Amino acid sequence: MQNQAGNVAMKKILIVDDDVLFLEGLEKVLQTASTEVKAVETGNGALQEIESSQYHLCFLDLFLPDLNGVEVLNRIKKTSPQTKVIAMTAGVVTSNMQEIIEKDAYMFITKPLDLLQIRMLTRRILEESA
Repeated sequence: MQNQAGNVAMKKILIVDDDVLFLEGLEKVLQTASTEVKAVETGNGALQEIESSQYHLCFLDLFLPDLNGVEVLNRIKKTSPQTKVIAMTAGVVTSNMQEIIEKDAYMFITKPLDLLQIRMLTRRILEESA
């Protein structure tokens, strides 16, 4: 979805999660006239997106079917250091995972998410990066 002025003011958001219903719900919440939202279900899909396009913000589930989410986080930060990554999970985070999240992620949140809070948080982050 692009606005009338083209892609100039568009903020790009990537959502990475293997739960299709969660992806669709979060995509709807974050889609606005000034955002372009892409949803992928795998770590490999996320890495392909990060390599092919510049994203302002990424919501990244830490438990993915194909790759370790922490490894995906690490690779996103190497490929696209300007992308703010919000790591998220409903699972248990080990101390090793926590160290990497604290180093590489912009923020860590646990599921289930409050969608209103996520919308407000996203707006604030995107305004900061303007």
